[in-house]
Amino acid sequence: MPYLNINTNQQVNDKSSFIKQASETLAKASGKPESYVMIVLNDNADMSFAGSDAPAAMLDYRALGLPGDRQAFSDTLCTFISDNLNVDGGRIYISMTDSERQNWGWNHSTF
Repeated sequence: MPYLNINTNQQVNDKSSFIKQASETLAKASGKPESYVMIVLNDNADMSFAGSDAPAAMLDYRALGLPGDRQAFSDTLCTFISDNLNVDGGRIYISMTDSERQNWGWNHSTF
């Protein structure tokens, strides 16, 4: 149920390793089991932030329930992106959406 879509104009050379690290980071930061975590990576995206094509990222996080301390959650995700993609935290947006169980499908049903 924790889903993170990472869009960035940076190139990720070892996508498998990056996605695995992102999955572990998200599971720990969200407090949700990694067995439910889904990561989507869209690198090399055509992207502009503040009128500039300098390194940037847009993260879309969706889950059943958001972390209580969203500032710490944001810090963890920004740090992960900054450390792995060399994107300054001031050039990262994170959208957080709390979904209702009946609106989240899985395994031929909903939660």
